[in-house]
Amino acid sequence: MQLSSRKKEILKAVIDLFITTGEPVGSKAVMERLPHPCSSATIRNEMAALEKLELLEQPHTSAGRIPTGRGYRLYVDTLMEDYHLSFEETLLFQTLLSEENPDTDAVLSDMTKLLSRMTGYAVLAIAGERVGTIERFEGVYVSPQSFLLIMITSTGKAFTRQLTLEIPTDPEGVAFIVGILNDHLTKKELGGVTLERMLAMERDMGDYRGITGPIIRIIYEMMEASGRESLTVRGLSSLAAFPEFQEEGVFADLLGALEDEKALLDRFREGDGRSMHVHIGSEEESGLDRTSFVSCPFRLGKTLTGTVCVIGPKRMNYAAAMAKLEYLSKQINAAHGFEPTLPLIETKDE
Repeated sequence: MQLSSRKKEILKAVIDLFITTGEPVGSKAVMERLPHPCSSATIRNEMAALEKLELLEQPHTSAGRIPTGRGYRLYVDTLMEDYHLSFEETLLFQTLLSEENPDTDAVLSDMTKLLSRMTGYAVLAIAGERVGTIERFEGVYVSPQSFLLIMITSTGKAFTRQLTLEIPTDPEGVAFIVGILNDHLTKKELGGVTLERMLAMERDMGDYRGITGPIIRIIYEMMEASGRESLTVRGLSSLAAFPEFQEEGVFADLLGALEDEKALLDRFREGDGRSMHVHIGSEEESGLDRTSFVSCPFRLGKTLTGTVCVIGPKRMNYAAAMAKLEYLSKQINAAHGFEPTLPLIETKDE
C-alpha cells in the first residue's frame, strides 16, 4: 500500500496518541504532533482518506479516529520509531540474567514477573524440552520373556521401558531387536518417526514382529514425555486496568481464552520459532479480539527452548515491548549461538 508522506505522518500521529491516551484522536491533537505545519481542515481530509483505506475508523459520529488492525500492521511494520532501553531497564535485565539459578521454573517466573512489571502488560512464557533426535537404542536382557529397552536422545535424555515378549528370546535375540531399531530409527527427529518407517521396521523384525506394536507405543510415550511444555503466566490483572477490557464480560472472556492452554500453545506455534512474531487482534469474539501478542523465542541451557510473550491491548506500546523482548531473548540466547532473525510481523484484523 502506497501512502504519501503526509498520510504516513498523520497515521503515525493518530496511533502514537491513541496508544498513549486510549481516546479517539481529533485533527487538533494531530496538528500539534506533526513535524510539518498542516491545517486542521487538511488533516481532517487526510484522516477521512485513511478511513476509506481502512487504516482508521470512527467509533462514533463526530468523534475522532482510532486505528484499525490494518492500521496497526502498517504502523508496526514501517512507521513506529525504535525504542531504546534506558540504563535502568538494562540494569534490571542484567540483574536477572546474572543470577545463576538452576531451577528453570524459578527463572521463567522471574523473567515473566520482570517483563510484566517493565511493560505494564501480561506476560506468558512457554518452555519445553527440545525433542532432538534418537541417538541410539540399547537393550538389557532380563528373562526369556522380557527385556529393558533404552532410548537415548541427542539431548542426553534416556528413556527406559520393560517389554514383555510372547515368544522366548535370549541375549542374542535382544541384540537383534535393538539392531533393527537402530537401523531404522536412529539419527531421526522424534517427530519424524513416521508410520511408513515403523512398518519397514516391522517387516525386518522377522519372528519378533509381534512386539512392534508395543515398541511403537513406547516410542510415542517417550516422544510425548520428551516434548512436554509448561506455561507460566504473570500480570493478567494488569490488563483489567485498560478501558478496552472494562466492558461487562470482556475481561472474563479474555481470562477464559487465556486459560485454554492448547489454544495458546497453537498460537505460539504460528511463528517460525526463530524470530519475533506480532499478532494483532483476533477474528474471534473471545476477548482476544481486543488484544495483541508480541512473542520471541529463547533458549535456556542446551535442551530447554521456549517462547516469551507480552499480551496487551491492541494499542500496546509495540516498540517498547519488542525492544525488551528482543534484548532479553538475545542475552539469554547469546551463550548458545541462537539468535533471532529480523522481526516477522503477522497481523490478523478484526
